[in-house]
Amino acid sequence: MYPFNSDRKFVQNRWYIAAFSHEVGREPIGRTILDVPLVLYRTEAGAPVAMYGICPHRYFPLAKGRVEGDAVVCGYHGFRFEADGKCSAIPSQGTSAGFCQPTYPVVERGPLCWIWMGDWDLLDPDLIPPYEDFGLGQEGWHFSSANHFVVKGRAQLLIDNLMDLTHLPYLHWHIPGGDAMKAMPMREEERERSYRLIRTGKLPWSSFNDDMWGAENRYEGLADWESVTDFYGPELIRTNMPLFTAVPGHDTVPPELGHLHILHGMTPETANSTHYFGFATRNFRLGDAKLDAFQLESDSRIRQQDIEAIEAIEPVAETACQIQRELLVKADGPAVKVRRRIEQMLEAEA
Repeated sequence: MYPFNSDRKFVQNRWYIAAFSHEVGREPIGRTILDVPLVLYRTEAGAPVAMYGICPHRYFPLAKGRVEGDAVVCGYHGFRFEADGKCSAIPSQGTSAGFCQPTYPVVERGPLCWIWMGDWDLLDPDLIPPYEDFGLGQEGWHFSSANHFVVKGRAQLLIDNLMDLTHLPYLHWHIPGGDAMKAMPMREEERERSYRLIRTGKLPWSSFNDDMWGAENRYEGLADWESVTDFYGPELIRTNMPLFTAVPGHDTVPPELGHLHILHGMTPETANSTHYFGFATRNFRLGDAKLDAFQLESDSRIRQQDIEAIEAIEPVAETACQIQRELLVKADGPAVKVRRRIEQMLEAEA
């Protein structure tokens, strides 16, 4: 399956984002992850539950049922399944059953619910990407811009997109200063928990900066900046807004020109569709509702443009790579390295 040689569709042994915490409540919701239909809900104590989402009796989706106590009740014939999956009631015969629905470990940290769909012997919550890297749940940082899309395209197309930002002035043409991303110096770092790519360049002030950092911080000329991309695994990539490292007219970078991290969670729904979870963290203008609204609108528009490109590629990818060898260029270097890492993960699980 393009772009890999492996027959395996997914890397299983990762923590994937199952949902934003605010999505999971006492009303059951259905969500397919790694080709597995699930029902998600909360117990009375508030713990998130992820259970195989199809009733074994007549294959009715459990998300169309209701939650009673800590159990989900099928909306077709009333079969009751406790939070651990045990079938505790069959109303038509007044008994329980020696049967368990599969359940999946969920860890809720801050605004995210992470799910483990892999080998239980390898389960380790410490493998969840490190929040301290991007300020999530850390003092002095603000979470915002939560959005969720279901993309009609394989997850790898999103990963390729995020590892090569030279598409920005073309696909995201509306963003001022995008031409600076056409070609820029890059350097790589191997970190304990991520593969990091650092791009550097110079940028003029723009109207976008007015909305983000405030017109009072406007400068004349070109500021030095760097853009960081962290690949934590096929489940999460961090990018950021340009981090100003030297601003004309300032001996030091003003604190208002702070850090803005943009997070991208890729959770395969099926081999050819993906849950795309987006959110951001920043350490300036904390709790600013006006900036939150601007950021959500801006992030959603940018992600939708990426999605439109990916959904145009997905229907032709398998045929195209058979007809024509993929043309890879220098800017694809980091994406190719990430592909190799993911292929190694697939091979290790095979």
